[in-house]
Amino acid sequence: MSPRVANVAYGMAIVTCVVLVCGCGRTADVQPAGKIIIASSPENGAEVSIRGVSRGHTPVMIERLTAGKALVVLVKDGYKRATGMVTVPERGAHRIVVELEPLVGYVTLECKPQGAKVFLDGVEFLGTTPVVHRPIMVGEHTYELRKDDYKPVSSTISVEKDYRYTFAHELTPKEARLSIFSRPSNARIWLNDEQRLETTPTKLELTPGDYTVRMHSKGYIAAERTVVLGANEERSIEVVLAQGDVPAGMVLVPAGKFIMGTDAASPDERPQREVYIDAFYIDKFEVTNQEFKAVFPLHQYSKDEERFPVVGISFNQATEYAQELGKRLPTEAEWEKAARGTDGWEYPWGMDFDASRCNFSETGVNEVVRVGTYRPGASPYGCTDMAGNAYEWTSDWYQAYPGNTDVTKDYGQVFRVLRGGSFISDRFMVRCARRHYDRMGSAGHDYGFRCAMDVGAGSGAP
Repeated sequence: MSPRVANVAYGMAIVTCVVLVCGCGRTADVQPAGKIIIASSPENGAEVSIRGVSRGHTPVMIERLTAGKALVVLVKDGYKRATGMVTVPERGAHRIVVELEPLVGYVTLECKPQGAKVFLDGVEFLGTTPVVHRPIMVGEHTYELRKDDYKPVSSTISVEKDYRYTFAHELTPKEARLSIFSRPSNARIWLNDEQRLETTPTKLELTPGDYTVRMHSKGYIAAERTVVLGANEERSIEVVLAQGDVPAGMVLVPAGKFIMGTDAASPDERPQREVYIDAFYIDKFEVTNQEFKAVFPLHQYSKDEERFPVVGISFNQATEYAQELGKRLPTEAEWEKAARGTDGWEYPWGMDFDASRCNFSETGVNEVVRVGTYRPGASPYGCTDMAGNAYEWTSDWYQAYPGNTDVTKDYGQVFRVLRGGSFISDRFMVRCARRHYDRMGSAGHDYGFRCAMDVGAGSGAP
């Protein structure tokens, strides 16, 4: 016996027929006429109807059919109805394989960041995001997004015929691991100014991002380190704490020389020179609404702005506040050293301007923000917002620097100096050496301050 194979196409189905015919044999070997075998692909279980009569489910063998043309219909949930005409043989058997075409909807999958691998029902790989208008068989499905260093995302979807779906996900990075050590050990830990329950040494699992880590032990000066943690990254910090003490909320600026002023900008910033200053303490942050209200109970501010810098403050009000706490306003020289360190930096973070490190006119915020928001812009001593956010009063009159021969009517004991620029200042005005001035009773809407203190005048935890 030798088979002959033929393909017959009809409707939406592709039919493969295998005809089994007897060779030169005896009459008794001839198979009964009208036998047909019907299978379906890619799945079995399709209901088969021939000439309008149900004949079971694929794969199925149907016998005793009248020879000639016959209408075959296959129906299966999730697939298009397949129809076509076949010829029932007078003798032998036809085997027919019907390719079923699935009913589909169209799915688009996106995520931030892109580049996640997409798997359907835990097995089928659909591609890497963005996956656009991918045909998915109707019914219930589960998809999963997987990307290195991010937590997988999975969801169940119900796909209907010809519908288009779009799903977008924000991937969550896997936690970073930060090990913190200090000498001496058992130091208290602050992350972005919020105290932790743990003490050194410890290992923390943290959401990726920028962190300022501060450690402090009684009898030692607090130390800070800034670290940027990536997704699933492992880092460590170790510091040696120096003996000493610092008042609460302040940093120590050691005694010594620093570079003050500049010869390359405004005339009133000349000449650039070395200036020696005794050690002093200065506030890490600008004075906040909450702190100001503790001294002046009638002070009002909007809800949730407790940690915003107090603004609309005159020199006289700032001086009175400082005196109530046993502090004072910093001198121009103290303020500038605390802002730029000893290397003559143009900005608190270095020589080059970086718009991401301060709240200034180009940021688009157009108002003060919570103190410490721009931590990467902190000065070498850890003072934040010394460029932008709020102008800060100093104790000095606006006068010419020693060696400056320029003459202006504004010099003298009329105006006090403000430093640091504000949220409405441009990048030139937020330079460490830039001087601004106003009358002592003026209370500009962007005028704030921070306090200073002589070393030895106070103590406490940071």
